[in-house]
Amino acid sequence: MDAMKQICSLVPEEVGRELYELWEDYEFQRSEEAKFVKDLDKFEMILQAHEYETLSDCPGHLQEFFDSTAGKFKTELVKEWVKKLTTDRTGSSAT
Repeated sequence: MDAMKQICSLVPEEVGRELYELWEDYEFQRSEEAKFVKDLDKFEMILQAHEYETLSDCPGHLQEFFDSTAGKFKTELVKEWVKKLTTDRTGSSAT
């Protein structure tokens, strides 16, 4: 919160106020858009973890990233992506 206030103080007051309100919306997931963006952020993290596991040929090595997001996705579209990624990940670790 302090960091966001500092960032907002670097721009004109009206812009800073809008930035802060958008950040709060994201942080507290007050809108459907904010929930979607939050889900995208978490999904990108596990997708990157999967890519690192694949590149390093160490299946399951970064499981903690998947565990930390389990059950936390709120939007149906991203839940579908997570299911697909989980299927792909399980399939690639079986080979």
